[in-house]
Amino acid sequence: MYYRARLSLSGSARTRVLLFLGACLLIAGCSDRRQDGRYLARVGTAELTAEDLDFLADSSSITGRSRRDAVNEWIVNELLYQEAARRGLTATSLYRRQIDDAKKRLAIAALLDRELFAANDTVMVNDAAVEAAYKASASDYTLREDVVLASFICFSDRDAANGFRSAVLRGMNWNDAVREAHSDPKTSPLVLRTAHRQYFTQSTMVPTELWRLTRSLGREDVSFVLQAGPGYFVVKSYGVKRQGEAPDLDYVRDDIRQRLLITERRARYEHLVEDLRTRYGIDVKLDGAEEAGGKALE
Repeated sequence: MYYRARLSLSGSARTRVLLFLGACLLIAGCSDRRQDGRYLARVGTAELTAEDLDFLADSSSITGRSRRDAVNEWIVNELLYQEAARRGLTATSLYRRQIDDAKKRLAIAALLDRELFAANDTVMVNDAAVEAAYKASASDYTLREDVVLASFICFSDRDAANGFRSAVLRGMNWNDAVREAHSDPKTSPLVLRTAHRQYFTQSTMVPTELWRLTRSLGREDVSFVLQAGPGYFVVKSYGVKRQGEAPDLDYVRDDIRQRLLITERRARYEHLVEDLRTRYGIDVKLDGAEEAGGKALE
């Protein structure tokens, strides 16, 4: 069912779909308005204003670099729309029914946004709920590949990398050493890349030599200086999880949260439909119908 499947969409995706549909209906239907010459493009009597373009940008993720493309697309759509109107296609009963159906879908989408998605995600599913779900089903997230939690810094100069490593081995905190490397006018230009307590797999840690080194380290180990490509890496490991083991909670936290959100929103949807069943009269005269009011008819 359309609305059930829609529960799994992210907030940004839902918003883009909703606004894009609204933009298509609103702007395409404004064929006869004029803006006293304040327009970006005109086709016949239809005008595209800066406000229209901003609205389209919000609804379809148009960037500044593609605004000209958006204007051209509007022109083509307007040409096709006006030709369809000239041929009488917008005066048919089918067209009116399709417009009414589109308006209904937009209204339903707005209602679902308000009822299911208006609440803050952290309120709907807090950290305690995520942790409880993880403890109850950690085996569901068994790793399919090795995962390492590590920090690294990459210099363009071997001496700078060796100096950084020596400072850490002498007892300087890793994060303090990174900050010092960035703030020191001598070493700052030599820092190419840094990563702070990130999870990596073989496919996300490149080059390959860096992955092999990191995977071989023990917890809290600091590596030797590794030359890989144009840079010199120093790595600190915070642990390795092997294929087949349960991952750290932080590695799957977002995944668990999304699962819980979908479950919570589905429950809210079912509750909303059941509540509406009691508030509105439902009368079905279809022979053989056993269910009504939003449930599938067999």
